[in-house]
Amino acid sequence: MAPPGTAVAPSARLRRHAAAIASPGAAIVVALTLAGAVLRILLARQSVFADELSSYWISVRHSLGGVLSLLYSTGRIQHAEITPPLSFLASWLSTRIGDSPELLRLPALLAGTATIPLMYRLGIHTVGRRAALVAAALTTFSPFMIYYSAEARAYGLLMLFITGAVLSMLLALRTGRRRYWVLYAVCSAAAFYTHYTCLFVLGASLLWLLFTQPQARRAGLLANAGAFVLAAPWIPGLIADTQSPTVKILSALSPFTASAVRIDIEHWSVGYPYSIIGLRQLPGTASLVLLAVAIAVTAVGLAWRARGRSLPRPSPVLWLVALLMLATPVGEAVASAVGSHIIGTRDLAGSWPFLALLASALAVAAGRRLGVLAAGLSVVAFGWGAVRMLEARFQRPDYQGAADYVAARAAPSDVVIDMTGSLSPGPLTGFDITFHRDLQVVRARSPAERDHPFTIFDPIVPIPAAARRAAQLAQGHRIFVVFPTLAATERVDPIPTGLPASYRLASRHILQGIEPTVVVVYARG
Repeated sequence: MAPPGTAVAPSARLRRHAAAIASPGAAIVVALTLAGAVLRILLARQSVFADELSSYWISVRHSLGGVLSLLYSTGRIQHAEITPPLSFLASWLSTRIGDSPELLRLPALLAGTATIPLMYRLGIHTVGRRAALVAAALTTFSPFMIYYSAEARAYGLLMLFITGAVLSMLLALRTGRRRYWVLYAVCSAAAFYTHYTCLFVLGASLLWLLFTQPQARRAGLLANAGAFVLAAPWIPGLIADTQSPTVKILSALSPFTASAVRIDIEHWSVGYPYSIIGLRQLPGTASLVLLAVAIAVTAVGLAWRARGRSLPRPSPVLWLVALLMLATPVGEAVASAVGSHIIGTRDLAGSWPFLALLASALAVAAGRRLGVLAAGLSVVAFGWGAVRMLEARFQRPDYQGAADYVAARAAPSDVVIDMTGSLSPGPLTGFDITFHRDLQVVRARSPAERDHPFTIFDPIVPIPAAARRAAQLAQGHRIFVVFPTLAATERVDPIPTGLPASYRLASRHILQGIEPTVVVVYARG
């Protein structure tokens, strides 16, 4: 890395820029970016699920002022979310032309796709061009990255801004140009407005800067002061979020045990974000074997080069990559040990780019032949996992398919019992936002509240009570029941009691997904 302030002639910069564009590596990155975009678009077409339902309700159902009021807790509804506003505002803007899942997820989709070439650029300045190419490929095919690049939450944007902040800092150190310090401050503030866990990575990068780059301390501190000024308007929102009852609820639902942390780390590094899908399913046993072989090959190559004293000495920026990879897991573990349990698979997202960079650097350092083998095995393993994510059993629950099934078969006098709200933060369920027929819908397994996010004070509607209410409304007509289950292949009757004895199970329709969705129809006689 050139000393800060080193001037580069404009003509030389232009020649380097033209050579970089024409290089084979750049062409490969373009191809990877296109492949990554296709994978992410395919996943973005799935039904809105879990916490995305909160994003939908806030961003689609409210005005700009309403979004800010909900997130700042200044209106009637308090603590609607404990996440900063940027991802919600981005989804609000993208859904002004429509409320489809693709438009709701468009900010994350663009951010996740843009992270691929950005990782390559960051890799060039940290681990070298060859390892940068491997890191871009891992980013393209990582199940973790694909999923959060196609989810209407903050994590895709978080990884983009974190990557941009670190790259801007390194460019500022290399060139001494103020514009990169300004960009560093803007990206840091944008990361804060996206998700609070960015503070672990940003704090670690500042410590590295202060201890290893004394000539840039003043500029770095000024840039961080600028980022603080930009983020200051949201400090009251941060305080309100830390005092939200949701923090205690999530802490109680997130056990901080050695087993739970191990599962979080496993799925963060190579797997599917939801632990209900084990690593043997996705990325799959074959992928795990390939990754194990890649690790073994890397270890052999590193040991051989160390024995021959040909292993290069780690550079300061490589230590930075290792530090940032550990920043979020260690920071969240410490915070969970002394306070609320915040460690979780998705909350580790801020450090994933640096995990990919370090793994790529180690693979390439194993030597020319063994390095290529290790890197190739890793990319193939991730690619196989990426392809498997398109299988129906690994997709989000198919609420849209269930809504279409009911809409095509229900008569105006039929009634629907909706049980898809069990994993929703409320007030919407997965079925709510996909079903547009004018039928009477009764909820079960979730609160009946449709005005505000669910709280511990909103009673959950029991199945028998919902069945009795649906029978009263149906007046002898059919009752459709939509419910998620992890045992969709079994002959499960979701309503054993509550319906009149004259009702019988008439039909059953199963839609696959990580949580299969079942539609059953009850009719008299």
